[in-house]
Amino acid sequence: MKKIILILQLISIVAFSKFSFFTTNYIENLENGLQINLSYAFGNWQKSYILKGDGPGRALNPAESGFYIFEKIPPYLNFEILFQNNNFVLYTNVPFSKETTVKIKDPFLNFSFTSFDMNGPENFLLGYLKKDLFIGIGRYPIKWGDSKYPITISDTTFQDNLTISKKFENFTYTYHFISSFPLLTKEEKHIQENYYEKHTPNLYFFEPFKTIVAHRFEFFLDDFRIAIGELNVVGGKAPDLIDLNPLMFFHNTYGEGYSNVLSSVDFSYSFKNLKIFGEFALDDYITPTETEDYKPNAYGYNLGIEFNLDNFNIWFEYDFTSEWMYITNYLPYLRINVRHFYLDNNNSPGRALADFPLGFRYGPDATMVSMGGNYKIENLKISFTYNFLVKGTVNDDGKIRWKWFWDAWNENVSPQGIKIEKSTDLMYNIIDLLVVYNFFKFNIFKVNDNILFIFSTEVKI
Repeated sequence: MKKIILILQLISIVAFSKFSFFTTNYIENLENGLQINLSYAFGNWQKSYILKGDGPGRALNPAESGFYIFEKIPPYLNFEILFQNNNFVLYTNVPFSKETTVKIKDPFLNFSFTSFDMNGPENFLLGYLKKDLFIGIGRYPIKWGDSKYPITISDTTFQDNLTISKKFENFTYTYHFISSFPLLTKEEKHIQENYYEKHTPNLYFFEPFKTIVAHRFEFFLDDFRIAIGELNVVGGKAPDLIDLNPLMFFHNTYGEGYSNVLSSVDFSYSFKNLKIFGEFALDDYITPTETEDYKPNAYGYNLGIEFNLDNFNIWFEYDFTSEWMYITNYLPYLRINVRHFYLDNNNSPGRALADFPLGFRYGPDATMVSMGGNYKIENLKISFTYNFLVKGTVNDDGKIRWKWFWDAWNENVSPQGIKIEKSTDLMYNIIDLLVVYNFFKFNIFKVNDNILFIFSTEVKI
């Protein structure tokens, strides 16, 4: 039985170099068959949701609500279906698991009689794959660049997307069309319908659409790689041919009221077993013709180094996002993130609107220093990651919480939006140790005083 890993390794390594369609964990597990997983955890772990708003759904911060702990809780059953015919591939999986929101409060068992996730498939790909061409539509993570925690597009979560990538001799072009779930809270809906961008007076865009169009040009010069990219968030209206243009750069073409653009550049340089990499992303920059209260400067960057041997690697990385990165526009549809919808009829919140970063894992107003390593020998694999995170917070009507995609700049719209005051930064020490031996897994996950020990087994039929 052939695994899709062989095809994807060919595509992502040979043809597309540093553009990843799947994270390593997804690649390793794509095949036909049935997986049975048993998972048990114990420890001292926070059990709280960070929510905002009400109405058709409640906005949820999946990062502050348990530091993405749900990623570590496997489904108790997982059906995988893979069809291959020449260059055409169809892959899907149907997991049987607890709801994502329930895993946040109860990560101790992966099975529940009162919670069943009906949001599958978790991953889906219908694609045409060749050595120098990828065309794929479906639901899967994507990532730009070599950094562990990208600033522009990261594999923090899956994307519902259409991707086209074509490799030439020393150049690769990539295009993404990404959809974000358009449901808004009652407060967000009021803002979207009753506020307008100052540069487009009395023009309102509130159709239920949020689309992200991204394209990337990547150049290879011996051991040096450099890429420039741009993403355009189109919200409140259906995207037209101007928005979908695969080659045009829009950063100053003024699609105000319905468009928000971010530009990026990333690079890597390899020398023997050493690799240096970095990224810079620009959300907004105040020009001499703009007033300082219209929009703030907003940017992010990272820099890292990685050392690789045959069965061992170690890496270091520094990441930074400014206070208003991703959130320089008060209109909800124009914030640079993606929203997933989770429905649970038996538990609260019943209708969760999870706001995931499109880029940096911990969103705006964050600084993080990280190190990690991996070791593999025969059937034993060990990985270790340490993050020191400094995260900005806000005082939301007396509640101190992380600055998130709900806390956008309030002065680019009319009437002027509500300002949420900044509060004191919080610091976190995050330790993640994973040991895998055959079909046994042991994971220690620690965030300050919270610690969780997770034991799991995986049997493939």
